[in-house]
Amino acid sequence: MTAISLKRETDTYWGLIKGASNEVKLALIKRLSDALRPAVVEPKAKKKKKYTADDFAGMWSDEYFMDADELCKVIRDGRRVKSSRDEFWDKFLNEP
Repeated sequence: MTAISLKRETDTYWGLIKGASNEVKLALIKRLSDALRPAVVEPKAKKKKKYTADDFAGMWSDEYFMDADELCKVIRDGRRVKSSRDEFWDKFLNEP
């Protein structure tokens, strides 16, 4: 029932403006949409928080991590690879 009355009412208004120029129709669209703005609630944009160093202070503990000297030693020791070639030359050069 409301759809029929809505169509009848919009047809009445359309009959009044269908011969108008595009500029007039656009102006009318703007006025109608401005009239609807208060009825339509627009979601507010979330304000992005600006982070500082204080926001991250105390988030981790150094007790679970090794210190820099120990880390360097682990890396240095990991670079040394022992191969069978080294064993061969050790035996060859050190035989009496």
